[in-house]
Amino acid sequence: MSREPANYCVEDPEIEEVLDMDSGELLPVRDAIGSDFDKLMRLRMELAEANQTEEEKYVCPVCGVGVYLVCRRNGDEKRFFFRHRSESGNCPAITRGEITKEEIEARKYNGAKESRAHIRMKEILFESIRRDPDFSDPQVEKVWKGMERGTWRKPDVSAVWRNSVRVAFEVQLSTTFLHVIAQRRLFYREQGGLVCWVFKTFDAEAARLTQDDIFHNNNRNLFLASEETLRASGERSALILDCRWAEPRLGADGVSWGWNGRQAPFAELTLDTGGQRVFLVDRESLDISELQAVASEELKRRFSAWWAAQSLDEESWASFRTEFRLRGVSLPRWPREASGLLNALYTAKAGRVVGWDHPKFISAAHTVAGSHKRVLRAFRAALRAYGRADQIAAEDSEGRWARKVSGYKAKLAARDPEYERNRNFDSLIAFLFPDVWSILSREDEG
Repeated sequence: MSREPANYCVEDPEIEEVLDMDSGELLPVRDAIGSDFDKLMRLRMELAEANQTEEEKYVCPVCGVGVYLVCRRNGDEKRFFFRHRSESGNCPAITRGEITKEEIEARKYNGAKESRAHIRMKEILFESIRRDPDFSDPQVEKVWKGMERGTWRKPDVSAVWRNSVRVAFEVQLSTTFLHVIAQRRLFYREQGGLVCWVFKTFDAEAARLTQDDIFHNNNRNLFLASEETLRASGERSALILDCRWAEPRLGADGVSWGWNGRQAPFAELTLDTGGQRVFLVDRESLDISELQAVASEELKRRFSAWWAAQSLDEESWASFRTEFRLRGVSLPRWPREASGLLNALYTAKAGRVVGWDHPKFISAAHTVAGSHKRVLRAFRAALRAYGRADQIAAEDSEGRWARKVSGYKAKLAARDPEYERNRNFDSLIAFLFPDVWSILSREDEG
């Protein structure tokens, strides 16, 4: 997945501010839309459901008409803007064409239901459900009447799960506008039922907006059905779906959400009728330590790249000090106070000189032993942790390093104060160089 942009708002929104009906606050649309895509998808759903119940969340402050979020696509790029629910002609922000949104949705949604692919998907789901003894009364396009007179829906496939929950399975092949999804979520929730959205295909990099809407409002889980899952359902006598979910990953560009997945029986899924969610992996209750670990690795990657570039500007250093402090790690006030230690350990880790203007790796070793004696213990631990003994030996053609080692070893063994490491940096070593810290801490215990 690509990194998030600075803001998902279009450059030229017709509606420039929205009025929050709960707080009475006027929000610039760039602030309302923001740069958090997952939060934005939840806001789209919240606005759509509010519009269905006539309880507006955001309205146009000029004309008082409710608004909803629309996506404008340019290739793979997605940008959003607010659109009026209806145009009365008394607002300067014109965001709709002559054909209504509902007419567009009805044509696309009904057209998709008539396709051969959609018909086959319904057959796959129906046949899979029939093979599962925990389901009863499977039906294709059976009218589901609401408690209020005149309200009804016709789900693609429906069935009763374990004699307790009536489940509607809705197939998605092509773009279904958000209003259709919102209507169905509200209807099935009001009836005490549950809607489960099922896709034929999913492209993680080029997901249609419909899939985004469902995915981000379904605990970052989605489900696929296919000829393969139909075969698996027959073999296992259970409704089998191909389950996909997102999880945090650390890549070259930082932390992103990657995909994982497996086939799973419906019995393994969590059914949340109140939230109208069906999920295999509870990503919203993700172990905080997992997210913290990924974020910490991303911080270490950024800091390492910044230190290697040797720009060492005070503004960035101050920002890093704050981030490190939040993780219980101390950075000194100025970069120069830690330069000897960090240059030495990053050099050992990289197998090349970092931070010093030396022609060879062994030149950096001589600098540590001669000018940074209080770093020497940590540097020696790093040489062991990163397996640099052969590299040192290969570059020590004149034997100078070997002689120097024999000279300082006795002083290290005697705990000469001149070679005592600065323990103020222990948390920094443990965070940035855990392999080095493992060796140092064992030495301390010994």
